[in-house]
Amino acid sequence: MILNVTVRSGYVAFALCLLLFSAGAAMAEEAKPAAPKPVDSNPWMVNCSSGATGTELQCQVSQNLTESKTGQRVLTVTVRRQEDAQGFAMLLALPHGLFLPSGASYQIDSGKKATVAIQTSDQNGAYAAVPLALEIIKAMRSGTMLNIGMESVTRKPVTIPVSLKGFGAAIDKLEATK
Repeated sequence: MILNVTVRSGYVAFALCLLLFSAGAAMAEEAKPAAPKPVDSNPWMVNCSSGATGTELQCQVSQNLTESKTGQRVLTVTVRRQEDAQGFAMLLALPHGLFLPSGASYQIDSGKKATVAIQTSDQNGAYAAVPLALEIIKAMRSGTMLNIGMESVTRKPVTIPVSLKGFGAAIDKLEATK
């Protein structure tokens, strides 16, 4: 099943008030497939804040997706530099109502699917993080769609497509803040 979502650009501090399963898992099963529609020319936002020392910037790129009928947030994908390491990490803020042992997955276009453990959850949703090798960042720069997969508590597969349009430009801005 592919979830009907609309892309909304904006900063999210990894907190979601999420959708489907607060209204019932049945809503997820009834969602109609549709590709995300960018609100502006680049759905990826670059957000920076001062670091712990106050002199360095901590920046990330993110895309927030919402359910098209209700406007409720469904998924936030964030890419940022890894702390104390080279490269990047991807953080997924996922909705409630997931079968946690299945984890989440990501796939760029029709490439290889990778599974990620869901590490924690709270009142806002579930969260997964994964380091991204440079090959993955390169594939995301040239790709068109990042498909995020998960299973509902009823074990129904759900795939949320995330547009990669503008990802390369956003990562370039992020790298320029070193």
